[in-house]
Amino acid sequence: MAERQFVLPKGAWDSHVHIVDEDHWKINEDAPFHPKQANLDHLLAFEKSIGIDHVCIVAMSVYMTDNACNFDGLRRLNGKGHGIAIIDPDTITDEELDEMHLVGFRGVRINLRTRSQTYGAEVWRQILPKYAARLKRLNWVIQIFVSMDQIEHIAPIVPSLGLRVVFDHVGHPEAGRSPMAQPGCNELYQLLEQNRDVFVKLSGLYRLPDVPELDTHVRKLPQIAPDQIVWASDWPHTGGPEFNPGGNAKEIQDFLVVDIPAFIRQCVGWCYGDEKLIRKIWVDNPRRLWDYQEMD
Repeated sequence: MAERQFVLPKGAWDSHVHIVDEDHWKINEDAPFHPKQANLDHLLAFEKSIGIDHVCIVAMSVYMTDNACNFDGLRRLNGKGHGIAIIDPDTITDEELDEMHLVGFRGVRINLRTRSQTYGAEVWRQILPKYAARLKRLNWVIQIFVSMDQIEHIAPIVPSLGLRVVFDHVGHPEAGRSPMAQPGCNELYQLLEQNRDVFVKLSGLYRLPDVPELDTHVRKLPQIAPDQIVWASDWPHTGGPEFNPGGNAKEIQDFLVVDIPAFIRQCVGWCYGDEKLIRKIWVDNPRRLWDYQEMD
């Protein structure tokens, strides 16, 4: 007999999803991988199957700084979702940012992890304030994808940014070592303890199969900062460049198979059945993080 699916509270959010719609928006020619189609209709069918009412659509790297696909998706959601863009802070205009805000964008994603060989710590510390200066008037979120060891280097400037900051995928500890033994872990815990505007996404654990004591690390997060954890499926579960068929970035790549209902049950287990904490992680915290004002 199949295990019963946990029923999420009304108004639940999935705080990290992507859409790809090549019928209307071709991916960038220089994209390092080529995922198959996963459009808004596919996304909504998936979210309905797990009981999610709201989504945060995160710009996918294969579109680079072209946010047209997500712009259309947010317009079609008509206020039921918000979005995270990828921008060039040196070239985007205030008028363009205002237009994005009106349709539902509420932040930008900065990928430091895959740029770690290109930019050193000093450059990271310069990049973040540059983004913050452009986004502060809109009170947007800075969403950061890092390797956990990078948190050690950027932690000192995070409180000075003056914006909500969210770390992807539980801080992304790297394989082979306990998160608690990795540089950056204590800094992440301290940021959560000391700054109510620092959040972490409970997401992407399927990307971390070889991290010992990951369970212990994940359990610590809501214990430290129950008001600053949000849940996300990371749908549609792209593999990234390392999963390119035959190493060919142009060949269409299938999605990874991830059991999200099982992941939801696992996350609920980490909440020890605390209904208030469950509501915070799926409803209240994402409302504050994504600046969502409407009532369900």
